[in-house]
Amino acid sequence: MTWVAWRQQRFQLLMSALLITAVAAVMVYYRFSADAYMQEHGIAGCLRIDEGACTASAMNALSDTYKTYVSVIPMVLLCLPVLLGMFAGAPLFAREIEQGTHVFGLTQSVGRGRWWATKALVAGAPLTLLMLGLGLLGFWALRPLNHVTRGPLMTPGFETQGLTLAAYTVLAFAVGVAAGLLFRNTLVAMAVVIGLYLVALVGIGGAARPHYLAAERVSGTVAQSTGESERGGRSWLPDDAWRVGSAYYGADGRAVAFNPSGCEGTETIQTCLTKQGVVKQSADYHPVSHFWGLQAVESGVFLALSAGLLGLGAWALRRRVL
Repeated sequence: MTWVAWRQQRFQLLMSALLITAVAAVMVYYRFSADAYMQEHGIAGCLRIDEGACTASAMNALSDTYKTYVSVIPMVLLCLPVLLGMFAGAPLFAREIEQGTHVFGLTQSVGRGRWWATKALVAGAPLTLLMLGLGLLGFWALRPLNHVTRGPLMTPGFETQGLTLAAYTVLAFAVGVAAGLLFRNTLVAMAVVIGLYLVALVGIGGAARPHYLAAERVSGTVAQSTGESERGGRSWLPDDAWRVGSAYYGADGRAVAFNPSGCEGTETIQTCLTKQGVVKQSADYHPVSHFWGLQAVESGVFLALSAGLLGLGAWALRRRVL
């Protein structure tokens, strides 16, 4: 059964492997390119605007050189899981049911459960491992460009580095498999993959991710929080931190509202804050040290969703007449 499943899926698996390998090769090339650039310009090891050689002008020049690559490669990586779900997961069972070839498979002393598990494992496991490798490679490859990407915590860097890329792939694949068994139509299953993948990615990332771990808080006066020029262009938060909340306080220590649209075009943010009665502000943020913890939690959430979807597909397979 395993050999038959491999023969049926080998073209999709080989094409997927070639695509992932090509993306990985591009990322490796740019990693070495960035290393060479930073060595040549005396900013080797600079991950953010900081003391010494890591000046704002030097880091901004790095951003100008690699901003096109940094804007394109995350979009490619974000598309890979949904493409794999559409073209590997959705047709896995739907196409066989459409063409009637599942009847032959199920008459060869193979039960529905084994047929389902073998095909899903043979098609899904290699893709998951390849995407896990690509996500870990992405974390390494984009490391020198930390300043350009604004760090691995910011979207789309978080979604395309580390563990989550594999978890998203498992979810997209599971959606395709379940939709194929429920609707028995490849095109419908592909459409469902796109819709549910985007809903999960945007919904969970926007609503749940900030709360996976307790955020850190920093407070300061208006002058302390806005004086980038006195700090050599550095923000009062680490450049690679993910800001998830803000609060503003008046002279009496009570929270006050701040309306950025009320700022005039010629005035500084410090002047605008002071004009609106703000004397102190605080910011909640996740430092870059939270990256792997946030990755682990989000990957667990997506894997749990995937298990539920695969279970739904298995239930549909057992309950419905084929």
